[in-house]
Amino acid sequence: MIAITRLREWSRDDRAAALLFLSPCIVALCIAYLFPLVYSAYLSFCQWDIRTPGAPIELAGVENYRSVLGDEQFWSSVGRSLIFTLVALPAELVLGTLVALLLTSERLSGRFTGLSRVVLLVPLMVPPVVTGILWRLMFNVQYGPLNAALAFFGLNPQPWIASPDTALMSVLVVEILTNTSIVAMILMGGLMSLPQEPIRAAQMDGASPLRVLLEIKLPMMAHLYLIVGVIRLMDLLKTFDFIYAMTFGGPGVSTQTLNIYIVRLGSRFLEYPAAAAASWIFLIVLLPPSIYLLLKAVPRGRAYLNE
Repeated sequence: MIAITRLREWSRDDRAAALLFLSPCIVALCIAYLFPLVYSAYLSFCQWDIRTPGAPIELAGVENYRSVLGDEQFWSSVGRSLIFTLVALPAELVLGTLVALLLTSERLSGRFTGLSRVVLLVPLMVPPVVTGILWRLMFNVQYGPLNAALAFFGLNPQPWIASPDTALMSVLVVEILTNTSIVAMILMGGLMSLPQEPIRAAQMDGASPLRVLLEIKLPMMAHLYLIVGVIRLMDLLKTFDFIYAMTFGGPGVSTQTLNIYIVRLGSRFLEYPAAAAASWIFLIVLLPPSIYLLLKAVPRGRAYLNE
């Protein structure tokens, strides 16, 4: 009887019911993410020659980590990832702010509101792999439309992604053009949700639109910029699909970011333990600043949950 009574009390508990409904998702996440994560951590401390049938998996300590950290291509890939992120993130924030301000202005918001949202949603509907393939065709040296347009105006064709000197810059341009719309849509929502009382008061006091923007609107959206910055920072650092579809990390290694280096190390050279070690180095370096920025972005306390 006591067990039945406790079971009834447990079934009436909202937290227990929530845990019961969440348990299938938790189990699926553990199978899909937690087990591969733990297995890759174990593999990173082992030696395993997968090219030899029946080769045993043997513990090797931190030898894989030493090998990865001593590889020049690892550090050059880290440098390209940092360049890719540090150039694309400010550009997307600035351009996204300009687009959001333009589309929420009183002159345009009433006329082009629906059309602007449709246009901003288009890049989000195209898979990144398809984006990479389309831009690879656009940048084609021989029959690409960009070089055809340059030839129409009497300009010399450009190598774009066919040259190591311009490949990374071409990839950066595609990244900025593709994902600025995400930033713009989030900032548009933030601008439209701002309280109008301080803005109207500043306008009545004779403040210029630029001063209202710099001293009222942007400070009130500081937490939103931090959230957008964290999201885009993590996305940029782990970008892989569209770069690989566009350039395959080439020419040579000119667009080989850290993610592409890890994939090449594992899939092309079959160095699975070293690839696992490189992945964990990436995770260990990325996790602390991400947690710090997320804690800064989320308001302290739980009062905001009741708003």
